[in-house]
Amino acid sequence: MAETTTPTWDPTSWLKQWSAAMQLAPNTLVQPILPGWTLNVNAFNSSAPQTEAEVVGKHSYGRQLGRISEALAILVDARDPKSTDERFDDFRTMNAEIAEIKAGNATARINRLLADLDLLKVLRPEEHARLKDELKKRLPR
Repeated sequence: MAETTTPTWDPTSWLKQWSAAMQLAPNTLVQPILPGWTLNVNAFNSSAPQTEAEVVGKHSYGRQLGRISEALAILVDARDPKSTDERFDDFRTMNAEIAEIKAGNATARINRLLADLDLLKVLRPEEHARLKDELKKRLPR
């Protein structure tokens, strides 16, 4: 009768360990896309979650609120620009604060644009010149 021998090492185990060591992507990746934001649309808080998700995909809540606020500001001012109703004053104050935040963010975006232009001036002078000319055309005089 022939004698069978068991290998001193397990090739299956070795292959599993080797493939795990050579894996480039992690098994689990958790990466926040909008840190600090929580948005849950489901059957408990929406009668049509799929419709709501599609609407928000096209027009964010911020865009929707911004347009509603702009329209409401026109109506509030048309009704009585000097109304002493506290709710109108609160709305005007909120709108002014939002406008100030938007202006601050616009300034930050312009500063990033200027830094990018400085980088292009060094790395891609032709592209820098083209963009500079394009900006000159679009800026009011």
